[in-house]
Amino acid sequence: MRLILRLFVLLIFGFTGHANAGVILTGTRIIYPEGAKDKTLQLTNQESQSYIVQVQIDNGTPEGFAPFIVTPPVFRMEPHSGQSVRLTYSGEPLPGDRESVFYFNFSQLPSLKAGTMQQNKLIFAITNRVKVFYRPASLSGHPEKTSEHIHLSMEGKQIRIVNQSEYHASVRRATLVRNGKDIRLAEGVMISPKSGLVVTPSSEITSLRGLLLRLVLVNDYGVDIVTERRL
Repeated sequence: MRLILRLFVLLIFGFTGHANAGVILTGTRIIYPEGAKDKTLQLTNQESQSYIVQVQIDNGTPEGFAPFIVTPPVFRMEPHSGQSVRLTYSGEPLPGDRESVFYFNFSQLPSLKAGTMQQNKLIFAITNRVKVFYRPASLSGHPEKTSEHIHLSMEGKQIRIVNQSEYHASVRRATLVRNGKDIRLAEGVMISPKSGLVVTPSSEITSLRGLLLRLVLVNDYGVDIVTERRL
């Protein structure tokens, strides 16, 4: 049973979940400015039980390379305790004319008491995923002004949303407003610098001209920035 339990834990350790997470990270995103020696992240265990925590960083795929070192990679967190994690850029070249994005993952597994490994138990690990933005020093403008660099165009019955800035545009929600009613276009998407996103409204929209497009962007502090444009 010990072997089966350990194998099951390894299989579920990388899965993503959000509910009832005992260990949380301070902040909703991580900004790593060019030239920084390192970045200290703070994790907190809010619960009355201990956890084993594993941290890692990738480029968007589980085995994807990211030019960062995370220390310590595995640690135990006692109840109602904190833990600092250090993120260090390893120096591999990254684009200097735009942000690069990576993903910081921290998985938490309830710590087992002595003797329980012999018992038949179902154990779930929860993995949280947070964006890491590497921000070159040479970027012009300001990330808070990203909404001012969003360009819209109509392509038949589709809308192209172009991010002309050097920063990533995190879109919490994009809606069309017609007769005071919001019609959903997209949720939880990110538009890379100098890139675009094409959205297709539902069939109930027969004409786009004159409608209002409302974008809710998320800034560095997790605050919503609302911008509206007339098509």
